[in-house]
Amino acid sequence: MFEKKKKIEEISSSMVSNNASIKRHKHMISDLPNNVLVHILSFLSTKDAIKTSILSTKWRYLWTYLSVFDFRFFYYQKNRNPSHSLLDVVATLLEKSKDHLIEIKRITVRIPQVTLNADKVTFLVTSLLSLKVQDLEFSIEDLRYLNARRELPLGFSGSYLLSKLTLNLTGYTLNISNAIQFPSLKTLNLKYATFPNEESVEEFFSGCPRLEELTLINCYWLHIQKLTIAISTLRKLTIHFNHYCLQHCDDFDKFSVKIDAVNLLSLTCTSDPTIQFVIVNPPTSMLDAYIAFSLHFPWDDRTHALYEEYLSRCAVVLLSGLASVKYLTLSNDTFQESPYVNDRFHLLPKFHNLTHLCLDSDICSFSRTSFTKFLLKCPKLEVLVFPLGSGILRQDDNHGWKSIPVPRCIKSSLKKLHITDFCGYSWDIQFVEFFLENATVLEKFQISLSCSPLSKYNWKNLADLKNQFVGMGSCDIKFRLAKSAIKMQNFCKKCYGF
Repeated sequence: MFEKKKKIEEISSSMVSNNASIKRHKHMISDLPNNVLVHILSFLSTKDAIKTSILSTKWRYLWTYLSVFDFRFFYYQKNRNPSHSLLDVVATLLEKSKDHLIEIKRITVRIPQVTLNADKVTFLVTSLLSLKVQDLEFSIEDLRYLNARRELPLGFSGSYLLSKLTLNLTGYTLNISNAIQFPSLKTLNLKYATFPNEESVEEFFSGCPRLEELTLINCYWLHIQKLTIAISTLRKLTIHFNHYCLQHCDDFDKFSVKIDAVNLLSLTCTSDPTIQFVIVNPPTSMLDAYIAFSLHFPWDDRTHALYEEYLSRCAVVLLSGLASVKYLTLSNDTFQESPYVNDRFHLLPKFHNLTHLCLDSDICSFSRTSFTKFLLKCPKLEVLVFPLGSGILRQDDNHGWKSIPVPRCIKSSLKKLHITDFCGYSWDIQFVEFFLENATVLEKFQISLSCSPLSKYNWKNLADLKNQFVGMGSCDIKFRLAKSAIKMQNFCKKCYGF
C-alpha cells in the first residue's frame, strides 16, 4: 500500500514538472529580445504579423517595429467596413511610430472595389506620407470610378524621406499646393490620377528636385492643352496615353506634351490616340527609346488622310529630339506608309549614335525606298530586327532591291540581323538576298519563321529554304520558329542582340 502511494506521488510530481516545462517552453519565444522577435515577424505577411498582437501585452505593438508593410489583406474582411479597418491600423502605426525612431522601407496599400470618400483618401495619403517611409504605394484599383471626378479637398503634404512614390488614384483629382515638397524623391509613378490644371502639374514636378524616374500611365489632364515635363535630373520617362486621358479634347492635335529633360537616358512613349510630343533641349546621350503611336480615324478618305498626315508629323517631331539615342524600337503606326502622306524621312536628323534598331512586329507597312532611306539616317547601325509579316514591306517599284541605293551601315557596320515573321514569299526571299549580298561585315543572321498558316515554310520543308541561300554571304543563317507573338514583341523591346 505504501509503495502504491509512493508511486502515485512520483507520477503526480512528474506531471507537475512536465506542466512547468511546457509553460517554460511556451514562453521561451516571448522571452527572446524584441529585435529577434521583430526579425521573426518580418518573415510573416503583414496580416499574420498583426494577428500576433493578441498573444500578450509584449506582442501587442511589436508589429509596428517592422520595416515593410503590405495592407492589401484588409479589403477582404467581411465583418466590418474595410476602410475603417485600414484607418485603425494606420492610426495605430502613426501613434506608435512616434515612440520609436525606425525608418520604414516600404508600405503598400491597395484598395480594390471599395468606395472611399475623398476625405478618407486625403487622410490616408497624408498620414502615410507623414511616416518615416522610403517607398510608398497607394492604389485605388476600382475602374468603376474612372469618371467620378472626386476631388481631394486639401491635396496632400510632401515627405522629406520618401524616395519612391506610386499613386493609383482612380477617379480622384489631385490638387497640388505650392508647399508640397519631396526633396528626396527619385521615382514617381502616377496612374489614373486627374490633374485639374497646368499649375497643379508644374507644382508637383517642381517639388521633386531630385526626380530621376517618372511614369505617367493613363492620367487624366483636365482643362490642360499643354503638358510640360521640365525636370533636369530626369533619367527615365515612361508615358502612356489612351482615350481616357483626352476625353476633354475635341481634337487630339490641340493637346501636346513638352519634354525638357536634358539628362534623359530612357524614353518609353505609347499613345493611342496619337498626340504631339516635343523634346526641347534634346539629350546628348540617350541610351534607349521605345515609341508606339496608334492611329484612329473614321473610315472616310478625307479624315483618313488628315489623321495619317498628323501622325506622320508627330513621329518626325518626336524622333527629331532623339538623335542621340543608341537603342531604338518603333512599333504600331509610328512609321506607317500611306499614299496620303508625302515622304518625310528627309526631315529626320542623322542618328549618329544608333547601333540597335528594332521594328516591332506590330509596325505597319514600309516600302523598299522608305526603309532604305531610314537606314541612311543610321550610319553606325550594328543590330537590326525587322518583321516581314504579310504586307509590311510593300513593293513600290518594278526593279526590286537592285534599284535601291545600299545604305552605308549595311556595308560597313551591320553585324547582327534578325528577320521575324518570315513567310517565304518571293519578296521575303529578295529581302534576305539583298542583305546577304551587301552586308559584308555581317556576323549573325537569324530568321524566325512565321506561325501564320499562310507561311510557305515550316520545319518540314526547312531544308528547301536553306538551299535557296547556299553560297550567299559569309555568315551562316540560323532558322527558328517563333513561339509566340508576345515573346517576340518583348524581344524587340529589349533589342540588345540575339
